[in-house]
Amino acid sequence: MLVVTRKKDEKLIIGNEIEIQVLRIGRDNVRLGIKAPSHISIYRYEIYEAIKKENVTATQSQIPDKDTMDALTRALNPEATKTAAESQSE
Repeated sequence: MLVVTRKKDEKLIIGNEIEIQVLRIGRDNVRLGIKAPSHISIYRYEIYEAIKKENVTATQSQIPDKDTMDALTRALNPEATKTAAESQSE
């Protein structure tokens, strides 16, 4: 982690596109201004973590369990089910 000291109105440049400026220094906080291209998302850390958690939850809820997959396979392709059953009985 790079640690830098900046005073009010001083800036940092990240790459060639992102500019961070110290706008105000309070007792318990610092106000930063960030200029970045629109294709770069900027989130507060706690918001970013909430988005990641929601994405994981949404992905997991979309993955069906084995019984559901078997039922879907039988419903969509009954011939494959018959062929598999015949192969197992031999």
